[in-house]
Amino acid sequence: MLDYEFLFIISIPIYIVFLIVLIWKKISLNKIILKSLFYFYVISIIAVTIFPIPIQWLKEIWIYWGNNNFIPFESIFDIMFNDNLSIAIKMKQIVGNIILFIPMWFLIPLILKGKNSFKNALLIWILSSLSIELLQCLISLLLWFSYKVTDIDDILLNVLGFVFGYILSKYIK
Repeated sequence: MLDYEFLFIISIPIYIVFLIVLIWKKISLNKIILKSLFYFYVISIIAVTIFPIPIQWLKEIWIYWGNNNFIPFESIFDIMFNDNLSIAIKMKQIVGNIILFIPMWFLIPLILKGKNSFKNALLIWILSSLSIELLQCLISLLLWFSYKVTDIDDILLNVLGFVFGYILSKYIK
């Protein structure tokens, strides 16, 4: 199983190279800190949404797509109206997907100052959210079973996080 540790093991050397390049280019300390925060934010999103990746080929291997959801709002309603789920699980599933993308609105405009940050933030958000779900689906296909649920509702909840982040950033300014 490729666990979170694997991600952190490979992300630290990449970060060190990234840091050396920033220092070599004589980037200011404020920008280095900001870019470092964004780097670790992206690594955290990858850790939460992609890992762990089960690589246990000799165990039961089958294609099971029953948990994936490609119908908008279906899993949101299933979660909200399922009496067998605790409030904590409901909050984690729904609010977690919303909160996941709120920081993006604070970090991207700071990194992309003066470069049409709204359009760039929107593009980065769309690519990020879609990439996460597509990568989960692709890894499931490669493993021949659904290791993480591919869910269109995750993208919809990420939209809410993006909108909340936008509203919060305007309110704070």
